[in-house]
Amino acid sequence: MSKYLYILFLLLMSSCAKYQVVQEVKINMYHMHNPKKGAEVILTKEVLEVGKWYRLKSIKQVDINK
Repeated sequence: MSKYLYILFLLLMSSCAKYQVVQEVKINMYHMHNPKKGAEVILTKEVLEVGKWYRLKSIKQVDINK
């Protein structure tokens, strides 16, 4: 039984959506794309590399609503 739970856990963890940085729109503003979920534009304090894949949860985004 624990073997099935372990396999299920691995499948869930590996399905986290990754986005590819398509371009840097402005300084620290990035256009990102995921084939299944579409496009996102994010503002962050981090420097991302164009062409690399990132998880949105792992990027510290700037909240513009403050």
